[in-house]
This record gives sequence, C-alpha cells and structure tokens, in this order.
Amino acid sequence: MSGTFITALCLQATGIISLRHRLGRTWWRRPVVMLVFAAVAYNGVSEILISIPSIGKWDIYHQGIKQSYIDMAALIMSVGLLCLVICYLLAKPESAAASARVDEAPLVGRYLDWRLFAIACAPLAVLTYEGRGYNNSISAATVTTSSDLATTFLILLVALAAFGFLLRHGMKWFVVVLGLQSALLAAAGERLPIVMEAITLLVLLAEVGLRPSGRQVAVTLLLTVVAALGITGLRAESGRGIFLQNSGLKARVAAVGDGFYFLFHTSDSKGTGPGLITQSALRLDGTSFAGSILQGIRLGHPPLGVAGVGESTLLVVPSSIWPSKLTHSGYLDPAQTEMDDFGLQQTNFLPTFLGLYLGFLGPYWLILFLGAVGALFGWGERWLFRKVTAVRLAVLAAAMQSALSYEKGLPGMLVQMRTAVVLALAVWLFRQARDRGRREAGVKGSRHCPATRATAMPEAAGHAESADRRTP
Repeated sequence: MSGTFITALCLQATGIISLRHRLGRTWWRRPVVMLVFAAVAYNGVSEILISIPSIGKWDIYHQGIKQSYIDMAALIMSVGLLCLVICYLLAKPESAAASARVDEAPLVGRYLDWRLFAIACAPLAVLTYEGRGYNNSISAATVTTSSDLATTFLILLVALAAFGFLLRHGMKWFVVVLGLQSALLAAAGERLPIVMEAITLLVLLAEVGLRPSGRQVAVTLLLTVVAALGITGLRAESGRGIFLQNSGLKARVAAVGDGFYFLFHTSDSKGTGPGLITQSALRLDGTSFAGSILQGIRLGHPPLGVAGVGESTLLVVPSSIWPSKLTHSGYLDPAQTEMDDFGLQQTNFLPTFLGLYLGFLGPYWLILFLGAVGALFGWGERWLFRKVTAVRLAVLAAAMQSALSYEKGLPGMLVQMRTAVVLALAVWLFRQARDRGRREAGVKGSRHCPATRATAMPEAAGHAESADRRTP
C-alpha cells in the first residue's frame, strides 16, 4: 500500500472516531453513520483486500488504470468524506437527542399496522418473483413501471411490516420474523437488501426501546450471512438468470440454497476460480470508477460540469408523473454518461456516493459539494430524531435504507428516500383517520350514557362544598 492510500485510511478512521465521540453510544442508529460505514467498506476495506496479490489478480475493474490514480481517488474521496462528517457535526444533529424524544412510542404500533404493510408489499413481491419487480437498478432506460414501484417500495414495506408485527406481538417472534424477511428478500436475488433490512429493523426497534437478546442478535447475523452467501455462490456459478425470469418464490429459494454448494464446488475442474473472500472484495470495489475518472481528468479530459449533477437528481421524479423519463437520454444515469464520455470500459462499475460526481465536478468542487451535503444531512437528522412518532419512524427506515444504498450514488439514494414522502403522508393520514374515529366513538359513547355526567356533577359539587367548608 502506498503512502497516499494509507493517508486516505487515516482520514476515514478520523471521521469514524469523530462521529463516535460526538454522538455517543447510540451513534449507530443514525443514517449518516451508516453512510460513513458503507464508505469505509467500499473505499477502504475493499482496497486493502484487493492490494493482496492473490485477490487483486481477479479484479477486472482495475484494468487499464494506474494504481497511483486509484490511490489518489481514494484520498480525494476520503477528504470529501471527512469534510462531510465535519459539516454534519457542525449542524449539531445530536442536539435533538438531548430533548425529550419519547412522544408516542407506546402508540406507534397503532399507527404502523403491520397488516396494511403486508398487504401493500404482497403484489410487489409477486411481481418480483415473476421477474417484473425488484431489480436493484437505477438506470432510467431499463426500469419499467412495475419494477420502479417494486424497487422503490418493496424493501421498505417489508421492513415496516416486520417492525409493526414485533410491536404488536412482542420480541419473542424476532427470529421467526427475521428469518421470513431474509427468505423473502433473498428470493429477489440481491444481497444488499438483506443487510439493509436487518440493520433497519434493529434501528427501529431500538428507537422504541425494544432490543433483541444477545442470542437473537447472533441468529440475526447468522441468517443474514447465510442468505448473502447463498446468493453469492449461486450468482458466481450461474449468474442472475433465475432472478430475471418468471421463476416463482419456491424455485428462487431453492436456487439460493444450491448456492451454498457452489461456494465450495466451482465448475472449474482445476479449482482455480476466485474464492469467497475474493468475490466479496471485488463486489465492494468502489474506488476503481473514481480512479478511472481521475486518470481521464489528469490526462486532459475536462469535467462535465455542475449542470449534470442537478439533472441527474431528476431520477427521483416518478415515471408515472414523467413517462418520458424512461427514454430520456440526458444525465439521469450519470455513471453511464461518465463511462461513455471518458471512454471507460463498459462494465458494472460501482460509482458510489463519494465517487459518482467526480467526472462532473472535479476533485475540489466535489469535496465542497460533499461538505454541503453533510450539513443538509445534519439538519435533516435534527428533525428526524426530535421525537419518536410513527411518521418519523417511517422516514427513519427510508433514510437508513437510503444511506445503505451507498453504492448507487446520490440519484439512487434519492429514489430510496422518495419513499419516505409517500409513506409518511400515508401514515399521517391513517393516524388522522384513526384518531378521528376514536373521538367520534367516544362522543357516541357519552351520548348513550347521559346519566354518567348528571350523577357525577352533584358528587363533584358535594366535594367542592366540603372543601369550601374546610377552607379557613
């Protein structure tokens, strides 16, 4: 490892230490902290593993890129990450947690009815198992209306359904609920949502004072790893084919189970295929894309400009409102635009949140941009953690999943976050309707018992009169 990359690792460690020092023991519940953890995994840990020769020789993303540019890209992104953390902490997000935060935690389960969330996510799951739903894509050119809805809502609805069920029926069902949740998401063929769901569920439970036991946490980790390994083995051997067709839930779950066999029995008779650690390291390579862009800039290619950054965020507009978005050829897919304009190899790079806009802004403006985003995140968390309400918990779930969608870059994260607007409004309307129904039921009940007030008033008057007589 070069001195440049070691400096980048030190900056990443400084950001984590600063967050832990300022936010305290509950720091892990915050979306920005999860974003920083993801950044360290994609831009730090993965590069450490890839620097091992036996692993690095399998990395197709590094081809054609000088290592010095990759190391410098890691340093630039680490400086930007630290700038984001500093501006985030300057916004004092921890100040909200210092006030009385428990508002209606005991009543949250009343407004987050798990049955409604389960009904809502059922058709999205069916579309997914038919190959027309969740596809984990942010490319406007390849997303259909059904897959757009599933990508946007399925993961969050499953998490809220699990959370609402545990609020209603207790933590004794935690392992069962988590196992079912992991199986449903594993059948979608993606590993990241399984991790996202487990973390989101733990955060939501902690916010209302519910914590699983140590044994339950261990089972959580085991189920998450098992599901992710099954998908890894299957995709390494057979690709994504079964997840892109109408194969059904049963066939998908069975295929994930077969993935464990492929982890230890590759089709290569010589046994020279990449191992599990190598596959994981390559899957998290979030620095090669920025390194290739930086190499192009240093060789004289000008950045694409700030206008593309603003246009790329229009991906958040639903296709139902903007039908022509599906055929729009602008900057809605900024990673592909950079790959085409900079002449990069056409492969499935991971642009990541920190590196996506390097080709648009250049190194220095990118760092300033990340600092501004950090301040916005800090102000947003001040509102989010001021109280514990059903609406804020729905937004928190979306924010956690948005932060853990780090590999997609800002447009993909915004697509995850737009779910919060829809669900927060739905939860608020449901709360208003339910409270209004309870008030009306209370009024009708009082009308059917007119003697209650009449008999109570003389008694109260008698007590008042006795009190007056005792008054000197």
